[in-house]
Amino acid sequence: MSPRWKRFRRGSGDTLVVSLAPQEIELLEQLPSQLREVFDAPPSDPAASRLFPRAYLDPTEEEAEAEYEALVQPDLLRERLDALELVTASFDRATTAGEWREIELTPDDVSAWLGVLNDLRLVLGTRLGVTEEPRDIRDDAPDFMAHTVYDWLTHLQGELVEQLLG
Repeated sequence: MSPRWKRFRRGSGDTLVVSLAPQEIELLEQLPSQLREVFDAPPSDPAASRLFPRAYLDPTEEEAEAEYEALVQPDLLRERLDALELVTASFDRATTAGEWREIELTPDDVSAWLGVLNDLRLVLGTRLGVTEEPRDIRDDAPDFMAHTVYDWLTHLQGELVEQLLG
């Protein structure tokens, strides 16, 4: 019996190797620019507020909220932008392995991939109105492709987490 194929597998040393189809890499290369747009969006944007939620839910605490944002927001944004840069840079290291493209990920890359995949899912899920309720999206629905990408990102992130949990 042959071992089950895994998208993520242990590489040399403390690295992980991810195997992606060329179309998957093309899709992943397009998503960071969309995520950057959300980073630049006003806090009233539902996706931006999902990535950077309020610390104070009480509407009478606007001053405390403003102080919190001034203190924390720049660091949170910098961490997300740094992670996005690591993920984007990792695409340049992709090598061809048959029909697949493989990328060796350092521990820092893996951490960045986890964060960026999560951010992408949060943004897309917010835009699509995804809840915990089961979805039945018809293939002729206008947002069918977006739901498909959301499901694929969820699966990809899940495979990475499974590999890390070993």
